Amino acid sequence: MKPETRSMRMTFNLSYLPEALCLPIREVFPVLGFSEESTGIPLKAAPCDRLIVRYDGKEIKIGYSAKNEIFRALKIIKQQSLKSDFQVVETRFTDELGIMLDCSRNAVRNTQHLKKMIRMLALTGYNQLQLYTEDTYEIDGEPYFGYLRGRYSQAELKEIVGYADRFGIEVVPCIQTLAHLNQMFRWWGAYEKINDTGDIMLIDEEETYRLIEKMIASCRACYQTDKIHIGMDEAHLVGRGTYEDKFGAAKNRFELLSKHLKRVIAICEKYDFKPMMWADMFFRLAFHGGYYPEIGSDFPQDIYDKVPQNVRLVYWDYYHIEYEPYDYLLKMHRKLSDDVSFAGGAWRWHGFAPNNGFSIVCTENAMNACKANGVNNILITMWGDDGAEGSDFGVLPALVMAAEKAYGHDDYKDAFQALTNVRAEEYIKLDFANVIEEKSKQENDNCNKTRLYNDPFSGSFDSLIKKGENEIFAQHAKDLADAEKQAGEYRYLFTTQRLLCEVLSLKSELGILTREAYRKRDKEKLKELIRKNYIPLLGKLNEFYDAYRAQWYQENKPYGIEIQDYRIGGVKQRIATCIETLESYINGTINCIPQLEEDILEFKGGSAKWMFTGMIGGNLL
Repeated sequence: MKPETRSMRMTFNLSYLPEALCLPIREVFPVLGFSEESTGIPLKAAPCDRLIVRYDGKEIKIGYSAKNEIFRALKIIKQQSLKSDFQVVETRFTDELGIMLDCSRNAVRNTQHLKKMIRMLALTGYNQLQLYTEDTYEIDGEPYFGYLRGRYSQAELKEIVGYADRFGIEVVPCIQTLAHLNQMFRWWGAYEKINDTGDIMLIDEEETYRLIEKMIASCRACYQTDKIHIGMDEAHLVGRGTYEDKFGAAKNRFELLSKHLKRVIAICEKYDFKPMMWADMFFRLAFHGGYYPEIGSDFPQDIYDKVPQNVRLVYWDYYHIEYEPYDYLLKMHRKLSDDVSFAGGAWRWHGFAPNNGFSIVCTENAMNACKANGVNNILITMWGDDGAEGSDFGVLPALVMAAEKAYGHDDYKDAFQALTNVRAEEYIKLDFANVIEEKSKQENDNCNKTRLYNDPFSGSFDSLIKKGENEIFAQHAKDLADAEKQAGEYRYLFTTQRLLCEVLSLKSELGILTREAYRKRDKEKLKELIRKNYIPLLGKLNEFYDAYRAQWYQENKPYGIEIQDYRIGGVKQRIATCIETLESYINGTINCIPQLEEDILEFKGGSAKWMFTGMIGGNLL
């Protein structure tokens, strides 16, 4: 029989540690429920070749290979808190383990939120934070760059970088130096001269390189790292706009890209940066626009010859749920360069609800493949496509799982509860607005968004909606209400998701039910729908919006909330208009509703899993 264990006191004596280390430790103590007292358990730390946490019943000794591991050690202490003595030894297979926050697609995180995220990253074992800023950082002499977008001032970036350094977190600029600059090109009068087409900069135009140098110089002024991510992904039409008009059609678009890349690398090196870039453009030019070629494919020899070796290639993939594609594609990237890192994804960018289930399946297989292929630099992206509605903390389960995997653990749930004081099984209920059936927990869906914006009369997504969804969302709301009571400081996330599910419990099947009653000329049923669905829906939309707005302000700068105002406000107005139209039909003021006369066809507007701005609701921005 094992000896009976006693609960460890959660008070610690920090006098054995340097004050510079005590300051950040004190900041994370409240997260773990720890406190500092002179009579507490002595806490000691010293450099080591790996992470070792040892408690002999009298004192705790931490051996760490990097500063951030001291904070992970504190999380381990919390996990082990019921044991009278313990020793934990960990060796991570990653050199860099980071996240990338998208601070460009509508939401720019406020500094307090970033600091909270930095503390959580350190406790989890991450050592890098990349800030994806297309135009949301200050450049001297460029007033239109990030204008009205909530861009970070240089003072803010320096504050964030300095704060992260206290926790052993390296902050890396992630910018764009070719494409994805559509927001900058909104100000046509300021940047017309350097536009090729769409969101792409004009290669070979000297003004382009003057601006790129300003970008990189600004990063140099704000960041301490020698790393910089220069983007360069998805420039599908490079050389096919103004470039062609000004310089003639490019004979070889790969050579055009390579020429531009060499100039950008030279600017990076001038400012003591070692660049990395998204690798997809090399694949797209080699495989007719595709990034994920079939197994057995190989690059043309000229691709091998021209990929520069003084830039790191970042393989990004957030989609595959099996091991084999990651293994194959990692090998393909390693053919091009010895310096390859991997970027997976924690899916916070498919509407208001996260998708931890899908993220975890993808990331587990990806990290297994990275370890097998000797790829030791891993980044978890957290994009904000189409409005950045989701919360960063909504995907904490996926982030904690990735960190535990890096340190050799297959189970993340104990670590998660130590960090959040919430059981992982309860927390992952935040996914529920994206879950219609059991299998969808491991699918990449955004049904929360299609159902919210689907029009009750012109329901382009009606063919995707399954009978009984209203009841499913009603049950989700009840389950989220139970989890909400236990969610502690994350309760606000559960409030938002509960209210979203309450909205969807009234709205998901509303268009189908309305069309069905209308086609039967059942005015009594239409009256019932107005009374039981349409009118209550307006109230629930108001409740949901109020909770969501509070969530937004807690995590982001105020810039960008106007997009949600337009969208959610548009839904409210549309519901009000539908009520008026139905009432007019019921009382005989009008004798038909043309939209409801039209048959709904099978949805063929593209994959319903990728409903971004141009397609949501059929007629909505």
